[in-house]
Amino acid sequence: MDLKRALQGLQQAERRDDGAIRSAKAPLIEVFHSVQGEGRFVGMPMTFLRVATCPLRCLYCDTPHSYAAPARFPVRLGVRDQQEPNPSSAVRAAELVRLVVAANEPGARAPRVSVTGGEPLVFPEFVREFGRLVRDKGMRVHLETAAVHPEALAKCIDQVDHLSADYKLPETLGAPVDAALALVPGASFGPRHRQCCEIALRRGATVDVKIVLTDRVGDAGLEAALADLQPLRERIVLVLQPVTPFGTVTRTLPRQDLERFVATAVRQQFDVRVLPQVHKTLQVP
Repeated sequence: MDLKRALQGLQQAERRDDGAIRSAKAPLIEVFHSVQGEGRFVGMPMTFLRVATCPLRCLYCDTPHSYAAPARFPVRLGVRDQQEPNPSSAVRAAELVRLVVAANEPGARAPRVSVTGGEPLVFPEFVREFGRLVRDKGMRVHLETAAVHPEALAKCIDQVDHLSADYKLPETLGAPVDAALALVPGASFGPRHRQCCEIALRRGATVDVKIVLTDRVGDAGLEAALADLQPLRERIVLVLQPVTPFGTVTRTLPRQDLERFVATAVRQQFDVRVLPQVHKTLQVP
């Protein structure tokens, strides 16, 4: 019996070693804690894990530093920062998130962690493994994504509790880095966005859909997006986000345009929230 138990222990150790070797990796930008939230969760304390790289180039993007990963990334543990090497394994990322939660939310019953970017779905295996590791510790996983990779989302959705999906209006986009994502005139990412939402809803995750509104957005563009989302309106929260000027976007959305867009969404019976980027107002990360 002793020999049998020893052999079983060796096999288990080998499996653990193999698992560590095969742990999915991703380049990270930072791990931090904030009350900025996202969508319906604005103002909720949450730990954020920001993944580097993005195949799109939104004209309003205020995180261009996330396009390329540094050699080392900061983990903000209360009053001090800890530097970690890139890329990070999912195992190590989960350990770091647990440290940040312990430093900022000791005793929290069900801490929430947001996997954001950049674009996390460039690394679906990492998202899946990371999600499993932190959910095993009682955390809830939020995924913030441009929602243009439904195939990638399908690989990791079983470890996601909440999906915050962008709906990118073509007039708010620049030329993508990934040529395969270039839109022909008159086309949009609408079918991909809707498919991502459907994948999450089938899994049982809650879903918010965010539409950023710039002064280039017209009634026809928003109405087309709402028509695309209409079959899902009973099961999603629609977040309309008037743009915060940054980079090439220098003007805010006129108030009369915002009021008209909100009225259009309400008239079509969406559950609507109007939320600007709150972290700049709150002066948090």
